[in-house]
Amino acid sequence: MSFESAISRLEEIVETLSSQRINLDSMISLHEEGVLLKEFCEQKLADAKLKIETVSKTKLSKSQ
Repeated sequence: MSFESAISRLEEIVETLSSQRINLDSMISLHEEGVLLKEFCEQKLADAKLKIETVSKTKLSKSQ
């Protein structure tokens, strides 16, 4: 799953939870899915940040 598709699904979940009357079991299930997607997105962002920092440090040390 890509970061973008995870964000898109999270947006769908938020919209569903906000705008529709759904039963408690569905609400819990969507919440669980949302938590997993949030964790996935946070990890993707952390990985991207680390990669950017690594590339920046490498370029900086080569230019000195």
